[in-house]
Amino acid sequence: MPEDEVKEYLQKVIVNPDTLDAHDIFDLANNDPLVEHKPIKNVNSIDMQSIFSGELNAYQGLFLLNQDIKINEHIFDKIWNQSDIHICCDGAIQRLYKFTKHKMSKDMSLKYIPEYLVGDFDSLDINIKEFYLKHGTVVIKQETQMSSDLQKSISIFKLSFLDVLKNYIDASKDNFGIELYDGIHQLDSKHDNDFENLCKEKDFRVIAFSGLGGRVDQCIQNISQLYHTWLNYDLALNKQPKMIFVNEVDLVFKVPKNGFYITWPKEWKLLKDTPVLLNSGILPVGEPNHLVYTLGYKWDVRDFNLSMINGFVSSSNRFSCATGCYTHADKDVIVNMEINYENLSKLLKNEKD
Repeated sequence: MPEDEVKEYLQKVIVNPDTLDAHDIFDLANNDPLVEHKPIKNVNSIDMQSIFSGELNAYQGLFLLNQDIKINEHIFDKIWNQSDIHICCDGAIQRLYKFTKHKMSKDMSLKYIPEYLVGDFDSLDINIKEFYLKHGTVVIKQETQMSSDLQKSISIFKLSFLDVLKNYIDASKDNFGIELYDGIHQLDSKHDNDFENLCKEKDFRVIAFSGLGGRVDQCIQNISQLYHTWLNYDLALNKQPKMIFVNEVDLVFKVPKNGFYITWPKEWKLLKDTPVLLNSGILPVGEPNHLVYTLGYKWDVRDFNLSMINGFVSSSNRFSCATGCYTHADKDVIVNMEINYENLSKLLKNEKD
């Protein structure tokens, strides 16, 4: 890149002092004339604590994808226990069994039983499938190769959110009464308008475990789901991210355009010896994007063009503000937040005590 172009971009970067540590992101935003979209709590903001605290007024689904579960057990339990429905994608049922089998004494064996297992079952251990089937999991095979196992799980979730899937499940029939090729997608399409209408009245969230740590093609396929219409209705109750990937080292989700706030408890940032928040990135995965302004990062920017093609990707950034950050982009953009789950687990346990 020409030297003059590099200098132009550097002029758009704002390096924040450590004194921002003591400030609240909403106070900073309300007093900053460059912030076009002022904060409206729970509308154009998400409290990251709600992912782990259970303090969420929404129907929550937990998806387990077919990669090893590598996350703090206490954090896993927190999210499992606060989820309304648990769905395993094909071979993920083996990952769940491996992760929880040491806890499965006679009095706990039913704690980690998902309501649904779905997929084409090309990577399914029959014995493990029979174990969960015996304990109440509804096992639905879908042979279509025109959708991923994650997409099949999404259809299960949407029908469950509508509380209509139970009307189609029949344990006395093969495949629980669901057409073998793509029956779950057919039912999803049948109720598509119902789902959109319900989103105007009721909120939901999906947590997906371990979806971005394996093959690159599967990672890109999974990230692409964040842009789908069902997560982005204009008339939804709020603009909060509806689907969040919880991975071994970070959280990944899509931030909506036109000004959005990510908040967290100040303890996540201010405990110097045991910080919860580490690095972050603002990633133009879908298409080139324009960052109008950011606030609360160590390196904030204004009037900054992001592009995978030109190499302008905001990675390895950090947070400077004690309680959150603000991102204003012209288009929706993917954000990742590196989390020290061990330190987070200690904080959550201390709060309980």
